[in-house]
Amino acid sequence: MAALTVNVWDKLPRFVREPDPNIYLTGSPLFLDFETTNLDKGDARNKQNRIVLSCWQEGWDGPLVHKWGGEYELDDLCDAVTRADFLVAHNAKFELKWLQRCGVSIDNLLVYDTMLAEYVIGGNRWKTSQLSLQMCAERRGLGSKGKIVSAMMKAGVPTEDIPTQWLLKYCEQDLRLSLSLMKRQLQEVEGTRLLPVIYSRALLCATLADLEQNGMRLSEDLISMTSSLESQLRELESRGNRLAQGVNLGSPKQMGAYLYDQLKFSEPTIRRGRKVLPDRTASGQRKTDSDTIAELECRTEEQRVFKALYMEAKEVGQQLSKYLRKFVECLTDAGGVLYANFNQMQTSTQRLSSSGAEYKVQFQNFPRAYKKFFRAKRDGWLIGECDGAQIEFRVAGHLGKDPQVKADVKGKVDVHAFTAETLTGAGQETDRQGAKEHTFKPLYGGSSGTEAEQTYYRAFKDRYKGVADAQARWIDRVLANKKLETEWGLVYYWPDTRMDSTGYITNTTSICNYPVQALATAEIIPLALVCMWHRLKRMPELRMELVNTVHDSIVAEFPPEEERAFHDLARTCMIYDAEYMVKRLYDIDLYVPLGCGVKVGDRWGTGTETKYEKESE
Repeated sequence: MAALTVNVWDKLPRFVREPDPNIYLTGSPLFLDFETTNLDKGDARNKQNRIVLSCWQEGWDGPLVHKWGGEYELDDLCDAVTRADFLVAHNAKFELKWLQRCGVSIDNLLVYDTMLAEYVIGGNRWKTSQLSLQMCAERRGLGSKGKIVSAMMKAGVPTEDIPTQWLLKYCEQDLRLSLSLMKRQLQEVEGTRLLPVIYSRALLCATLADLEQNGMRLSEDLISMTSSLESQLRELESRGNRLAQGVNLGSPKQMGAYLYDQLKFSEPTIRRGRKVLPDRTASGQRKTDSDTIAELECRTEEQRVFKALYMEAKEVGQQLSKYLRKFVECLTDAGGVLYANFNQMQTSTQRLSSSGAEYKVQFQNFPRAYKKFFRAKRDGWLIGECDGAQIEFRVAGHLGKDPQVKADVKGKVDVHAFTAETLTGAGQETDRQGAKEHTFKPLYGGSSGTEAEQTYYRAFKDRYKGVADAQARWIDRVLANKKLETEWGLVYYWPDTRMDSTGYITNTTSICNYPVQALATAEIIPLALVCMWHRLKRMPELRMELVNTVHDSIVAEFPPEEERAFHDLARTCMIYDAEYMVKRLYDIDLYVPLGCGVKVGDRWGTGTETKYEKESE
């Protein structure tokens, strides 16, 4: 490993180098709550927002302190932050972004987030709406927030217009509730293995708070593509209108008449007991939504022409409305820098999700083809992306202690080629690229498909028997106990799991999927991201900045002379740091070693991939 990335490890905060979840039980906390102006929900990225009121308390029994005024009047708070072992807040990322505006180096802060802790304790039971401080407190009978002030805020009343005594009482009550909630949460996790999971999630808070403020820059050449698609959509809609001869395709009633009366499509049906009935909307209207149209079977040329035209127009329209028009708007109105939020508490698996900021475009799930529309914010800089090589396959091999997965990884076996060979041998001719969508489907409990695909799924289970056996054990445990405790302590719940009359066990897909996806992309990759961010903060000689993370990958921008450093950081953090953190936090020695791939180019996702594997020990 390059000295550039190795030597800086000793400069990282102790809470990263030597993670100790017991600090929450033995250390000195600082409880904090900000009340801010409420543009964009009080987001610190909006420079028009300001802090109105701050309340904090040092230690479990210290005096409660409050201070009116903005970020330039909080020296006492900043001093208190530096004295504490960790910061406590509900949805701590919000407070961290404001502390950053106050001049606090948030990379030196460990947090305990009562909202994140509740999410971890709940496993897959709570929705985001059930994680508010109000809901958490009510579940435990701890009291409630100030209802009048809450209602005023929800109604959009400016924070500075709320009577000061009301606002102060509201802020102090929030602080007390957070303190009481943390105490109760620590009591609940006593005797379990959840405290390290809470610690792992908390480590990520400051990293995400920083990433959210960097944004990603769009490239001007997407304007011409958008213009071309707008012309294409107009032409498709014109052709559709000519075919429909004056029918208003936007009217469900007229569309229904056109589809089922004029074109003579067979209306979809649904079985109710022994009866087969038309599958219609709740109001009894014939279905004309795009999902229904996509499933309609064409028997005539007229039907085929219309369906093909409709589906093409739908796809083009979705590209424009969901992404490209917003991209162009961002380019023309905001200089082309797009921002998004990273959400730690929205998915059932507990991996990250993303939501858009001003332009409502999130960073994690838009089409892969759109990566080329992003370039570095600084002219001449590069964009690099590193990802965990076959991370979920390797994690499944670890969880199943599967010697064949381990051998295939170390032997660099092309598993997609095995898929293609098996499918083709079973009569479904497929190349390597076409086989990719099937390769890891069995990891997620997938078993349905064509006869050839089912043949492959059986072959996968025969080849990787350790993985298949582990999945079978998980299913049996959930069927018996309605829950599954993972190797690292997180618990998932499926209270409705049962075996039906055919022998199929409900929730099989998610039972097989969650442990694999979670260890790979809710634990390993985030821990690698945390280490990379902290390393960069201790390397002032580098101008590199992290701008995004997508499930199994990390995205950074840097000048050309730092390309080698990015490769070194990617290999170090994605392989060695990640393995170290999993061992320190969860006492897990990964059975299958980690690897990573790195791409660097002038656009996101471009460039030749360089692959790295763990060096022999």
